[in-house]
Amino acid sequence: MGLDMVAVLRKLGVSIDTNSPPITPTGVVSWLGRLYDVSPEHSRLGMIEGMEIWTTGQGFAPLDLAGVEIWLIDAPRGDHLLIAERKTTFSKSQLPSREGRNLVLWELKDLAAFIGHAVIDGRLVILDETREESLEEESEMFSGIGPFALRPKNDFSVLEEAGLDVSMAKPILIPAILHKVTGLLKGPGEDEICRWVLNCGGLFVIHDVELLEKPPLLNHETLEIESDPDFTELLSERRTHSDGMGDLLRWWTFDSDSANVESYNVLVPAHKGIDAQGNNWIMNGVSTKLHMN
Repeated sequence: MGLDMVAVLRKLGVSIDTNSPPITPTGVVSWLGRLYDVSPEHSRLGMIEGMEIWTTGQGFAPLDLAGVEIWLIDAPRGDHLLIAERKTTFSKSQLPSREGRNLVLWELKDLAAFIGHAVIDGRLVILDETREESLEEESEMFSGIGPFALRPKNDFSVLEEAGLDVSMAKPILIPAILHKVTGLLKGPGEDEICRWVLNCGGLFVIHDVELLEKPPLLNHETLEIESDPDFTELLSERRTHSDGMGDLLRWWTFDSDSANVESYNVLVPAHKGIDAQGNNWIMNGVSTKLHMN
């Protein structure tokens, strides 16, 4: 539901940036984007410039306090809007707090008030239309002769943490494969998911895919591409599940037999440099993974 919710928010005039997601573990709550150019109308609804938008996604398992608390541990400082697209087992007055984090929760009734009861009860079909538009845009995005150059995130925090300087590195391109993987997550129930996976020096889930208009004229370097990737471990995740006696964290495993995979040859912008000990390093600009030789 994540991609659909972004499309709905944009259709309703919300400016949302889906680049540079915060680094948080995979769980019940997933990142949608970051607000900018907040209108006075949306400001009155509690939206704030720079606010991070999160969603629980749809599902039969309700959102409980344990799920919120686990996510909030890793949430970055700032303002957060959590959209619960499923039932909750607590009241807003019970929301946990953490220093430097301002959390706003939208329950189903709040979501209905925002996008209209007509959308919720199906009288005004926005989601199906936006899905069709998304599929058309995706088809056009990968039409023509590849490989296609992915847009980098321009997030160099991993280099700063490693004491490396991007200004001393050379920009390069890395041939890779981008997989569009759809299939079933199986746990106490079943959920159909769709994920973008970058196959380049490992497998990485990419939350937002954008292409450069033209591939830059840069030297190519190679990182290992897995010839027969197994997405089971990568796409499996822990979720809360209510068994009638309480909410427990349970594993939901990606069913590889249900996988439908579409693959595209792509070029990944990256930077290559040498550290103080003379070791080569490459930073993938899309996965933001630092590879050391």
